[in-house]
Amino acid sequence: MNKEISSPKGFAALTKSLTESQLFGSLVISVSLLIVMLIIKPNYLSAKNIYALATVLAVTAIIGFSQMVIIATGGLNLSIGSIGALSAVIAGWAMTNAGISWPIAILLSLLTGLACGLVNGLLIFRAGGINVSFFLTTLATSSVFMGLNLTITRGNPFYGPGGSMPKGLLALGTTKIFGLPSSFYIMVIIAIALFFLFVKLSQGRQILAYGANHKAAELYGVSKFRVVLAANLLSGLLASVAGVLALIRIEAAQPNMGTEWLLMSFAAPLIGGSLLNGGRINVIGAILGAVALTIISNGLIHLKVDTYWSTLIYGIIILVAVTIDRLRYIAKRGMAA
Repeated sequence: MNKEISSPKGFAALTKSLTESQLFGSLVISVSLLIVMLIIKPNYLSAKNIYALATVLAVTAIIGFSQMVIIATGGLNLSIGSIGALSAVIAGWAMTNAGISWPIAILLSLLTGLACGLVNGLLIFRAGGINVSFFLTTLATSSVFMGLNLTITRGNPFYGPGGSMPKGLLALGTTKIFGLPSSFYIMVIIAIALFFLFVKLSQGRQILAYGANHKAAELYGVSKFRVVLAANLLSGLLASVAGVLALIRIEAAQPNMGTEWLLMSFAAPLIGGSLLNGGRINVIGAILGAVALTIISNGLIHLKVDTYWSTLIYGIIILVAVTIDRLRYIAKRGMAA
């Protein structure tokens, strides 16, 4: 063992670095929930349940990613659920009513997410591009996108041509690879891409710089228009990917699909250490936050508890996460002073 780590000072320094890490809280929450479920249900980590957990985790994490890229700018997106549902409905309508092949239907779905992100980005920029403009704009567009959704479906789900989704489409998200669904690996690829974007690429660093201090970022030449537009385009695209994977999971394009996404979209990145004020995110932390949410929803099913309790629990988690976020922000400002 390394002598520096084995010494009291080295161990104390290691402990301090771990507890101050953005990942520490989310890791403790996830592991604690897992231990509780293993105590209650010793066979909780059976192959069947791991597959089920991974399937839900893939959608939950991507929903969190969609909100995370907006949080990075210091904003928020209330229309993620509506975008995901509309994207899934467009794919379902294309296959069921228009007779379009599933690969083209998925492409239309992703283009729908980009179009919604474009609308949000342009409107938010015109409204000022900071803080309240995100809230008011996405509150309005959420209603618009959901209205389009209900107009297309008339409140009825699309089950695919002939009453079932094409096997090729279902295989896209449910094929087992080393015991895990292919949707899980889609989530991993997206996570790697986002990590690369925010760590290696200038566009990602500009988004973070804008979120940390938009006035200073603009003085240094960061374009508000490009940042706001890029973040919303990416958020819309990720919401549409989540919509497609949710469609595959439930094998139907449900018009009310995204109604429960808002809370989890905030909970996953906030549990994972993202700053609500913007300027700092954590991709791995968002995944750990999604793991915690997935264990909660899955655990309620195993315990035969009404799943509507999950909404209450998510709300409490967000309150705790926001409180911790605020305390960290105040402590950071105090240290800087």
